[in-house]
Order: sequence, then structure tokens, then C-alpha cells
Amino acid sequence: MNIILIGMRGSGKTTVGRILARKLDRELVEIDELIAQKAGLTIAEIVEKYGWEKFRDIEEEVTSEVAGRDNIINASGGGVVTREKNIAQLKKNGIMVWLKAGVNTLLERIGDDSERPLLVGKTQRGDMEMTLAERKALYQQAADSIVDTENKTPEEAAGAIIKALKKVCCLIGDPIEHSLSPLIHNAGYQALGIDYVYLPFLVKDFKQAIAGIRGLGIRGASITMPYKTIAIEYVDEIDQLALATGAVNTMVNNDGVLTGYNTDYHGAVKALEEATSLESKRTVLVGGGGAATAIALGLKRGGAKLVILNRTEEKAKRLGEMLDAEDFGGMDRLNEIASADILINATSVGMWPKTNESIIPKKFLHDGLTVFDIVYNPRETKLLAEAREKGCAVIYGYKMLLYQAAMQFELFTGQQPPLSIIESALTKALEGGENATHSDRG
Repeated sequence: MNIILIGMRGSGKTTVGRILARKLDRELVEIDELIAQKAGLTIAEIVEKYGWEKFRDIEEEVTSEVAGRDNIINASGGGVVTREKNIAQLKKNGIMVWLKAGVNTLLERIGDDSERPLLVGKTQRGDMEMTLAERKALYQQAADSIVDTENKTPEEAAGAIIKALKKVCCLIGDPIEHSLSPLIHNAGYQALGIDYVYLPFLVKDFKQAIAGIRGLGIRGASITMPYKTIAIEYVDEIDQLALATGAVNTMVNNDGVLTGYNTDYHGAVKALEEATSLESKRTVLVGGGGAATAIALGLKRGGAKLVILNRTEEKAKRLGEMLDAEDFGGMDRLNEIASADILINATSVGMWPKTNESIIPKKFLHDGLTVFDIVYNPRETKLLAEAREKGCAVIYGYKMLLYQAAMQFELFTGQQPPLSIIESALTKALEGGENATHSDRG
């Protein structure tokens, strides 16, 4: 994971970057230097010969190249935020910090710098005032964290960044583009007025990502597919529920000690117990993946009589034997639903965009059955719509997402999440047609 420093000339990106690189044992990469190397010209010469637009094109190329690197301190150019593509590339694996300062301070720091061509003004002050006015909103929008460097030494500014990292939480996985987890967590932080931030990181190298979490002091991480099972190998301590399910979907960092949890279990059980008791209920669980394992464990601990069915019968057998289920088998045994009290779809069948699919034929649904579909996009899956038509009680999949995220929220911050607020944000996003996937749970 990278730290990207943004801000105007004179904000201290290079100076603060050097200190961060030393303290965090990372390489400092200066974008303007790389631009000059690529063009074989100074920035002034590039602008004089080709103009600012060509400079921005080169800057975009260099930014894209640097965004592919890992565990660096990136002292970016002041105008990197003027192109959305730059921001999107850098944020895939980086935390963007705006080093903020006023015009007087910036001018004092850069002194009589006549080598750098002016952007819009005829004087240094005029140029600085106009450019800052144009970019201020862009910096604000792009920043994951803001450090006001007024009246701060570079050492103090670097210290403030390191302190802020301890309130960064993240989602790591591949893919993560449509995850709703950032929306849920950040809505909660904003409602409580706490200065945490939750960021999605597209991770190709899990080992490197974990090193980044440790090295930067990032507070916590949600782990999603395809890393939930291998995450067990990277934690220092593990909660017994995570150990029992064989998967970690949450890491909490306490001064470099990583503890692994599985909040899918909590999310599923809470969603189920809101609608029905589990004790002695004959329950058919369809699925054999990580989410199915967490749900199955919750069902058994809640006293349910569990039947596990899966397309790959061997997976159902393995899970059934591991958890001492009452029965297990393939999809040719869906008629078991006729005598069931609870039905759970723990597969991704019916998820957007294939919303016209259901893994359960309507003929097996019956009055008196409680149906829980862990697919949460669309909110009303085909299975749930048909279950409602047959008089079944239904449990929406977003409830599991909500409650597992709520437990993560508490583990990360030590505070109870504002459930009604984060649920409202989640349902509003789903009703708005967000193309979320199961990447939130994996």
C-alpha cells in the first residue's frame, strides 16, 4: 500500500515524503523528477516547448506507471488531481493525503522560484491564489486524509500522517470495485463524527498487502475473496469462530499484532434470529463455500437440524462431516425443502446481473417456510419474490452484510455503529441500482 502526498507547490510533499520514507522504511518517489527523466527536459522546458497539456499527458503516463508499484511514498505533482484518471489509478492501492497550507505560507516556502513556469497568473502570488482556488475542491474530494501543515515543521507533519494512519480501515481483495463496504463504514464514521476512514484496495499480492497494513499501522482490514482462507496464515492471533470456520474476513491491528475474526458468522446468525428461532428447526442450507461454512456453524451452534446440499456433492459431504450435520447431499435432494422449516441460499445464484435465476424451483417452497437468500443485490431476488408468493417468511441478504459489517465497525473503532443510519445508506444504495457483488463477504 502506498502513501500519496498531494498538495500545492510549497506544501512540503518532498520534504515530508523524505521523513516518511525514513520512518516507514520506504522508497520516496517524486513524480516531477520522473516526468523530467521521461521527457529528457526540465518541467520549464517541457511547458515552453509543448505546453501544459502535453505536460499533463506525460504526468498521466508516469502516474499510471507509479500506481502499479507497492509500498512507496509518492510525492505527486501539484496538478495530479486535475485528471480523474490519475486519482482512480492511485487510489487502487494508496492512501491519498492532502498537505494543506495557505497562500502566504506556500509563497514563503517556495521563495523566489523563477524556474517553474506560472500556470495562470502574472506574478507568483497571483498564480498561487488562482491555482489554489481552482484546485482546493479537487484536493478536498481526492483526499482520504488531510494534514494542515500551517505552523507545523516537516517532522510534525509526518508525525500527523503516521497518527492518521492508525484510523484508516480498508477492504482488501480482488475484485473490490462494486463493494458496498466503504459506503457502510464511512456512513457510520460520519454519523458518529469520528475521524476514521475506510478505503477499498485492489490487491494482487496479499502478502505485500499485509506487510503494508503492519508497516503503516493501518487499524483494520476487511478481507474478501479470494483471500479469506489464506488470511489465517498471516494473523498472529485468531478468534475461535474464525478458526472453526477456516476463514478470516476481518483483521484488527493492535500495534503490529494482527488478530483474525470471522464476522460472517455473526451477520448470518443475527439476520436469522431476527426472523425465527434456530433451536430444533430443520434447515436446508444450499452452498458449500466460505459463507456457507460460517452460516452452517452458526446453525449448528444455534441448535438447528442441518441438511447441507451442494452442486458438488463432495463439498457438501466434507462440510457436513466437519460440522456434524444431520444430512448432506447433492442438488437432486432439493425435495428435502418440503419438510424444512428454514431454507438458506448461500450461493451467488440470482445475483445481479443474472437476476432472473433461482437455484430453488418454486414448487419446493411452501407456507410455513422461512427463506433466507444471502444474495443482496438485487434486494428482492427471484427466490425471495417467489417465496413471498408462496406465503413464506423472507430474510433479505443485505441483513447479513449489514450485521457482519456492524461487528467489524465495533472491532475497528471500539464504538457501537449507528445501525439505522448505516442500514439506510445500504438500502438506498441497493435501491439505486448499485452493481454490488458478493465481494463484501467473499
